[in-house]
Amino acid sequence: MITIPFFGYNLYQMFLIFCFWSFIGWGIEVVYMTLETGEFQNRGFLNMPFCPIYGFGVLIVVASCRPIIDHPVVLFFLSAIVCTTVELLVGIGLEKLFHNIWWDYSREKFNYKGYICLKVTLLWGMGCLIVVKIVHPLVEKGVNLIPFKVGLAFIAVMSVLLIIDIISSVSDVENLNKYLKKIDEIAKLMTASSVAIGENLSNETLDLKDKYNRLLEQAVSAQGRLIRAFPYLKSRTYGIAMESIKRKFFGEKYKTSETVLGLVEEKKPVKPTKK
Repeated sequence: MITIPFFGYNLYQMFLIFCFWSFIGWGIEVVYMTLETGEFQNRGFLNMPFCPIYGFGVLIVVASCRPIIDHPVVLFFLSAIVCTTVELLVGIGLEKLFHNIWWDYSREKFNYKGYICLKVTLLWGMGCLIVVKIVHPLVEKGVNLIPFKVGLAFIAVMSVLLIIDIISSVSDVENLNKYLKKIDEIAKLMTASSVAIGENLSNETLDLKDKYNRLLEQAVSAQGRLIRAFPYLKSRTYGIAMESIKRKFFGEKYKTSETVLGLVEEKKPVKPTKK
């Protein structure tokens, strides 16, 4: 097979490496979020245990850092920059494509618009040092030990599953946005109706409230996986509606964000005064 310039692998090797690190990345995300939340979190945009950003990220880092592999300090900083750039571009791309914010580092110090932050950048650098210097050489050897026909069969199956999963996941996000739009529209109608009759509940308002609650139930039932996978998920267009769905999904465990895109502020408990 022809070796792809810059990457130093052929397509067969690249796909297997991509799959391996996408799965490992999913595992890292699951462990991190499970420790943070105290319960299992099936992370990732896709339904499968697969985070493509890690697969692409490792391939790019390994290729770009190959000339400096014997210079740990330079390797640390370059890999940190590469991974942070990938994370930034993916975050902006997903937001532009789906009008949602999928992760948020705005509470971290030295962050850029919540997409990236210094703490995670340093973690990328440390992680890549371990990957490039220790783990990835073993992965390369493992890939080369796989019988070619077995590898091809795996690639064929994974390609089909990935295409199906991508289509399904994109459809889920589009449906979530439709729920958000409907919930937002009904919320505005309820507000307008209440104001028009002086805050008294009319039959029309009660009907709207019932419809609103039904939509929340449907959204939680249909989109629960995405909400659980991305607990910091926000909508640029329907911020309040998104918070309502997450509050319904997480129940008493849910804590409103410090700010919902500047629309909602979290009320901090007042400390009792000592007498």
